Amino acid sequence: MAPGKLRFRICTAAALGSAAGLLTLAVPLGTASAQPSGPAPRIRQTVAPITTPNRVLEEALRQDLFPAAVVDEQGHGPDSGTAEWRQAEIHQRRNACRAAGPLRYAYNRIDLNGDRQDELVATVIGRHTCGTGGCNAYVFQSGPQDRGLRLVSRMSLFKPPLVVSDQRHNGWRDLITRVRIDAGHGYYARLPFNGRAYPSNPSTPPAEPLRRALPGLALLDTDDDSSPSHPLPCDRTTITAPPRSL
Repeated sequence: MAPGKLRFRICTAAALGSAAGLLTLAVPLGTASAQPSGPAPRIRQTVAPITTPNRVLEEALRQDLFPAAVVDEQGHGPDSGTAEWRQAEIHQRRNACRAAGPLRYAYNRIDLNGDRQDELVATVIGRHTCGTGGCNAYVFQSGPQDRGLRLVSRMSLFKPPLVVSDQRHNGWRDLITRVRIDAGHGYYARLPFNGRAYPSNPSTPPAEPLRRALPGLALLDTDDDSSPSHPLPCDRTTITAPPRSL
């Protein structure tokens, strides 16, 4: 193990007899690739990503990653909502997805706004969504009666894990993530909710460097080789909402 690398072993839900799979920690979070300057968050618990694929989430991710333009520049094309329109949209999205190369996603459920309904946080891993600065991360809210998901925030340059603080802004819990400056340097940034969304880029305002070691939960720990992730398929599958126990 490289100096300064803290590795967290995550117990599965089956091993712990619960849906979350929690490991209590009381140490700051570290990284081998870049030694962050300034304070680090104090991890109270690490929550393993969910082991069951989520078809509703997969569809939401495909729609965000591969937007389809069914009509041409002159506005010619099938009428919106028709079977022809839907087939053209599916065809375009599938082709764009296949051209992007293999993608995987990991996700967790957590109540971010205190309404006793879990939001979904997710990250997508692959050459299409990741670079030296990090990968894409998302926050979704469930739609009415668990039908579909509403995108709350999309974040670029995400470095796992995602730390969820107890501190709140506009009713939503602050998020904390790492920011890479170069191969050997970085820092932790705090992302407050502005009433509509979280900052889309942790390296620019309104995100700001973490000023004290806030406690929180660590999610989406895809740096741990044992963390579960799922292939993001390009072909549309039957969409059913997963049980709430997940």
